[in-house]
Amino acid sequence: MARSTLPTIPLIVFGVIEPSLLIWAYIIGMRDPASYFANQVPTTTAAQWSPQALGTTLQLVNVFLLLAAMAVVCCFSRDPATAKWYLAAVAFADYGHIYAAYRGVGAETFFRPSEWNDMVWGGVGVSAVLNVLRWLTLFGAFGPVAEQKAASGAKKHQ
Repeated sequence: MARSTLPTIPLIVFGVIEPSLLIWAYIIGMRDPASYFANQVPTTTAAQWSPQALGTTLQLVNVFLLLAAMAVVCCFSRDPATAKWYLAAVAFADYGHIYAAYRGVGAETFFRPSEWNDMVWGGVGVSAVLNVLRWLTLFGAFGPVAEQKAASGAKKHQ
């Protein structure tokens, strides 16, 4: 039985590493939501912490858990269309994620990576790298995203 329609490198990146990072972000955000919230922008001023900020932060980190599960399901799918549509949707969502970081830190900081903290590097740097890898995968740079053939000698179930 085929484990995925994705080539090996994209499967490892999007089906194992990225979900692991998302789960890690979920744990960090749930463990200390105030710190997670404050670290979204590298600044020396204290962040305003309100019940709204708490609710929004916890909702955001909960979405990380959802995305991790979706990544595993879609990347290990044997349906090529599922994997391709997932990668395309998340590739476009990467731009929104990067833009949100841009708006949060402002243009001056955004275009000076030397001023970024770990959170901005994760939000912008990692998203940008994953975005390029998503498009390379969709354009076939790692091999085709195609339906896998059943293992030899195995009966095909219909």
